[in-house]
Amino acid sequence: MEKKVLVPTNFSKHAWNALVYGLNLYRDIPCTFFILNTYEASNRLSFPKTKKGESEDAKLESEKGLQKILQGLNFRKENLQHKFEVISSKKDLTKAIQETVDQHNIDLVLMAAHGAKVSINTAFENEISEVTDVIQNCSFLILPENLTNAPTEKPEIVFPTNYKFAIKNKEVTPLRELAVSLNAAIRVLYIEDSRKSLSETQEKNKESLKAYFPGIALSFHQLSQTTLTTGIHLFIESRESSFLALFKRKKGFFSKLFSQQFTEEIDFNPTVPVLILKEME
Repeated sequence: MEKKVLVPTNFSKHAWNALVYGLNLYRDIPCTFFILNTYEASNRLSFPKTKKGESEDAKLESEKGLQKILQGLNFRKENLQHKFEVISSKKDLTKAIQETVDQHNIDLVLMAAHGAKVSINTAFENEISEVTDVIQNCSFLILPENLTNAPTEKPEIVFPTNYKFAIKNKEVTPLRELAVSLNAAIRVLYIEDSRKSLSETQEKNKESLKAYFPGIALSFHQLSQTTLTTGIHLFIESRESSFLALFKRKKGFFSKLFSQQFTEEIDFNPTVPVLILKEME
């Protein structure tokens, strides 16, 4: 089945790296990449903001930059079933992304962070956090800026959960598809916040997860006597895991993980790509 991936760009090297990573990630999968540039906006992922009266010049520069990307892609042959569409938009970045997601049924938004770590602390102002918080009905894969190649040897995805909330099958579809495309294992991580056993609801939600990943190497792990952020960091580092997957509920585990209380304890800046799963209605 063809995948549809949206890659916002500001024509920087790290935005190009995100696109190359997507080409490698979906090397064996038919895919259409939508490359989006927004201009006349103040965010870092947009073309630099223009002065009044320069709107037409900004549009032309945006379109010129997108055509240059297409020319660069002509030299890459990862998959002959890869197709590319470019979009130049005057709208705000979040509005342009949401519009593209809705109009083209985008499966994944692929973005690169600024730096070697993926800073997604929602307690602080951060462009990646702002975009991932606003966009609905689409998952994100956020990459360290210099990463261009997907892992090939025994990749595994760490998926922290507290089992307190039921997760729908369609909400973990991007996680399942990522695992299948990489032949990766999924490590479900529970960090207990008390000495109590799992409740009946938690046990039921845990069992549901088992049914969502047929044919995928799936294991369940538990840590205690540690905080959420510290536990996740230590687990990833000790196992040299390849990805971190987080389920972003409007109110729930993700919000608790990145509350001010926890970010004061330790900065949550993983050095691995982060797959952000969104709550679906």
